[in-house]
Amino acid sequence: MTQFDLHYPYFFYNDPVSSLGWQIANIYDSLTRWAVPVFIMISGMFFLNPQKEVSIQKLYRKYIFRIVVALFFWGIVYQSANVIKRVLLEKANSNMAIMEALKEFILGPTWYHLWFLYLIIGLYMFVPIFRIFTKNATEKHYRYLLILFLSCGCALPLLQEFLFFADKSFRLYFSLKEFLGYSCYFILGYYFSRFYLPPKMRYIVYISAACSVIFQIIGTSLISYKYNRGIEVLYTNFTPNVAIQAIAIFLLVKEICSKIKLSDRKIQLIGLLGKYSFGMYLVHDFFNGIFYRIGFYAIGIPQIFDIPIRTIMTFLSSFLVICILSRIPVIKKYCM
Repeated sequence: MTQFDLHYPYFFYNDPVSSLGWQIANIYDSLTRWAVPVFIMISGMFFLNPQKEVSIQKLYRKYIFRIVVALFFWGIVYQSANVIKRVLLEKANSNMAIMEALKEFILGPTWYHLWFLYLIIGLYMFVPIFRIFTKNATEKHYRYLLILFLSCGCALPLLQEFLFFADKSFRLYFSLKEFLGYSCYFILGYYFSRFYLPPKMRYIVYISAACSVIFQIIGTSLISYKYNRGIEVLYTNFTPNVAIQAIAIFLLVKEICSKIKLSDRKIQLIGLLGKYSFGMYLVHDFFNGIFYRIGFYAIGIPQIFDIPIRTIMTFLSSFLVICILSRIPVIKKYCM
């Protein structure tokens, strides 16, 4: 048994590809693939702003240290819960369960969804270098970076995947996905927050994003049906379709926020959610596992409602738990 057993196993991997439930899961999954890239873009928007003072000392003491502590604290909590589950519910050998948990904890990630913290730590370590670029770059440089990212970082790797499906002997050896990677999302987040695209260009981005979602849903369905299992080649964060969706969402929210005036009450609510969002992310997988075991789908709730209900309940449960944990000074300061 692995870490994956405790969390909510997506219908995408469990249901037959030909089933209605799988198709519904594919649609929901396709509509949310932009989430991680957008979060990274938001982080870049704040950390690369030259008006925000981010010294190396502050970067490590205030931000990276806190993430490292949270990474190990929640890794221990999740691994401990997994050992208890395996020993009590699955009757596994306790010594073996503990040794496997220690191995996973040491080799990483400390828990499967905490991979994101490793990524954020790496990006934060390079913030001083990124800020040199953003301080001196012109709009022309950002556009050049965007072209490199969409072509060499997204399009070529996707082409490689399709060629591999067609014939395993086909292989492209020129790809900058690993080099460009998430750092481009980080830098482009600052770029799109600083520069305004003309309305016509924004509409092209929005339409392209909408078309890419349809392409993603249909393409994933067809490829998965052919291989009789869930194939997520179009789901990865470095495909052109996901990249354009992330850019579109970022621009759309920016445009909407520039046109509306929020009341003080709404600003306080958004601030509260922002304050607890990191902790909610850390704790939410407990509720993924709990609600999966309750089995809404099994008791007759159609899957088209099952996934949104679980999402809402996980959100509210995580928010409530973090509200409670935030009253514990040490956990509030270092672990959430």
